[in-house]
Amino acid sequence: MPRHSSDSPGSGSELHQRRVRRMLLASSAVTLLLSLGWGLFFAWRCDWLIVATDAFLCLLALRGGRLARTGQLHRAALTLLPGLLLVVLGHAIFLDLPTPAAPRTAHLYLLPMAIFSIVVFRHGNSLLRQGLPLLFLTLFVLLSATQFGLPTSYALPDSLRVPGSWITSIAAIGTLLILLHLLQSDLSETSTQERELRDGITGSQFELFYQPQHDGKGRLIGAEALVRWRHPERGLVAPGEFIPLAERTGLILPLGQSVLEQACRQLARWSREPGKAGWSLAVNVSALQMQQAGFVATVLGLIDYHGVVPGRLKLELTEGVLLQDFDQVSAKMHQLRSAGIAFALDDFGTGYSSLQYLRRLPLEQIKIDKSFVAELGRQDRDSAIVGTVLVLGRSLGLQVIAEGVENAEHWQLLSGLGCRLFQGYWFSVPMALPDFEAYAEAGRLPSDWAQPVPELPEQEQPAFA
Repeated sequence: MPRHSSDSPGSGSELHQRRVRRMLLASSAVTLLLSLGWGLFFAWRCDWLIVATDAFLCLLALRGGRLARTGQLHRAALTLLPGLLLVVLGHAIFLDLPTPAAPRTAHLYLLPMAIFSIVVFRHGNSLLRQGLPLLFLTLFVLLSATQFGLPTSYALPDSLRVPGSWITSIAAIGTLLILLHLLQSDLSETSTQERELRDGITGSQFELFYQPQHDGKGRLIGAEALVRWRHPERGLVAPGEFIPLAERTGLILPLGQSVLEQACRQLARWSREPGKAGWSLAVNVSALQMQQAGFVATVLGLIDYHGVVPGRLKLELTEGVLLQDFDQVSAKMHQLRSAGIAFALDDFGTGYSSLQYLRRLPLEQIKIDKSFVAELGRQDRDSAIVGTVLVLGRSLGLQVIAEGVENAEHWQLLSGLGCRLFQGYWFSVPMALPDFEAYAEAGRLPSDWAQPVPELPEQEQPAFA
């Protein structure tokens, strides 16, 4: 499947981030209101120690809310939870001692805190993701099943604890319901989006856009296919808004099938038009697609049905795809390569095992990640990395294409390092098919295009057959 990097920025965790932000703001608001209310009450009673803890909670809630509003969600959660835990345990052990007249209720807040931590740290390390919920639930069980407490002169009398237990119970369960409601509302929204996505696939609302790829002489050699959703109400939707959902729901499979079919159909049309028959078309493939037992047969079937020259179709894989099941993916790649299908390793240099991939996989091309290109001229290390990748690619007989070429400086620096294949916004943004073909016919190049680079030796010329 087309990834995000070449077209529009997007994050698979947008829904999760929004959910966390809502929970943080709701938790901060509840904490602030309860702390203010109890603080004023105990100030009237002149119980200044409790007033101090409520003031601390007020500051904590304000700080957590401010961090959440500015997008610092992780910091906001780590600000709120430790302080809340400290205060809840202090109240449960020293102030809210269970008696026959009134049970302990302060520990009830540990339940919404456990739910909160499960959601907030879903993508965190195991200590936060599993340790915090386990800690909160363990403490809840211990405080529920025992009478443990440390009697002090600050322990609240039953005259306060009886009505207070009702207020605390309602507040804790109310907070839990608020968090569950936020979860449920997001799940409902996800279901609606999934239904729209499914309808979009069956209704052929997805189409390919094309980002040109040029050689060092400025000649158009092909394009990368990037999918767009022409939503009947929202208009043109970028992949960052629907690819993560498609991957989570498995709809990436029919969507990927649609993209491959459109790519093969377009390559077949170009093969019948003078000047276009030599173009290649790169299509990204998702991990879930590669895991399908029938993936090889599907690709070969499309190639045969549309009469496409196999080498014109280039399948781009990221390291994330290869990490799923390297041996299985490698076997499928060798099967397809033996039939003439070309493979490119995308985002090269950003993973950990890329050299192993170069040695063991039937690759034709590697793509220099745009993060390295963006820092050319400013970071010596990035220039060194790009230069090394180019030398490595040439020594292994691989094409090397740089993506993310945004300006003439990028092109000049890459050309000076020996790069001869380019893709990026400096040439053009991804375009609908009519605009791409008009772009090709006009032979457009950037207005600040410099002199062409020297011709490469024959063995280093791009080969797409």
